Amino acid sequence: AFRGGLSLVLAMVRVYGSVPDADVQRTPKATAKRFAILLAGTAGLALIAVVALAVHAEQRTELVDSSFQSSDKPSGDSTSRDNGSGTESNLGSDTDGISESTLEGQDTAPVWHAQGATTPPAPPASALPIDYLSFFTSDMFASMSDTCCKTLFFPPGHGERLPMSMELDGPYVLRLRNFVGNRNSFLFNGADSYTIAFMNRYFGFGIKQVPVISSYKRREARMVLGDPSTASSIPEAYALERKIGATYYGGLPNKLAPTEDMVAVDTLTLPGASIIIYNNWPRVPTGTPAFIARYCQIQDPYKEGGKPLKVEVIECPAAEARGYPCSCGFINFVGWNWLASNANVWESTIV
Repeated sequence: AFRGGLSLVLAMVRVYGSVPDADVQRTPKATAKRFAILLAGTAGLALIAVVALAVHAEQRTELVDSSFQSSDKPSGDSTSRDNGSGTESNLGSDTDGISESTLEGQDTAPVWHAQGATTPPAPPASALPIDYLSFFTSDMFASMSDTCCKTLFFPPGHGERLPMSMELDGPYVLRLRNFVGNRNSFLFNGADSYTIAFMNRYFGFGIKQVPVISSYKRREARMVLGDPSTASSIPEAYALERKIGATYYGGLPNKLAPTEDMVAVDTLTLPGASIIIYNNWPRVPTGTPAFIARYCQIQDPYKEGGKPLKVEVIECPAAEARGYPCSCGFINFVGWNWLASNANVWESTIV
């Protein structure tokens, strides 16, 4: 704008003869006219400069007011960090000075719920059957089977993907049993008839499925069967739901309503000392959609370096008395889609 105004003034001066080579008569009247023109041009330049400075000042003010906008290099004690939604926030660690209107609309931290529409369910199984077989025959699973303590999570839809063709006396089934026997756990969420067949084939169980014809009530299993003075054998992950006022702290309900995809088994066909979480007693046969089966084994007492031998849980005290301590793990059977069961609520690491 300044350069344009200067060009205009020079053109005016040249037109009216205020240059050395202008062919104009130098009279007092012409001189006064030229002086007035120069004075008007100077005033125009001053006005243009004022307007330019005002525009520049407005732009600087906008930058200062947008201090909460993202920048490549945050200043002061502002820290760039993940706000839990996959985006970054440049708010400082101290938010005491931020008004409530500034914080309105921000998502609160997610709360774990065992059941309920507010919690995203465990994602359904997306791997192919060959992927499951490849995992159980992999070196990674071989390494996992020799260590403790992990929980291997199977999402809803896993049943028909489980491998059923592995040789019972082969190395891969041995790894499968060793994984549980070395104090690890399987967690079958959304378990079905294929899950039951998998457990029966590879762990020597005889579990039988029964129809789901009623609701189920929570039962309290004890460390010592029939002794109410002992502690509960149910893990804290299966704890009853807890609500204080309007705040819901998660957990499972005292009564479980049947669903279309629910699967239950006959409690009389479970391995000894299984932990029954729900059943519909006194119905006969008594069914349970949620239980924890124990699998125990000892080192071969007859052959050095022999394969581990399966031991019934109720026979472990006798085996230990003879110098053969049991090593036991758990198989969690959840016969419905337990929402958020893959959350970090287990005592061991979820895999």
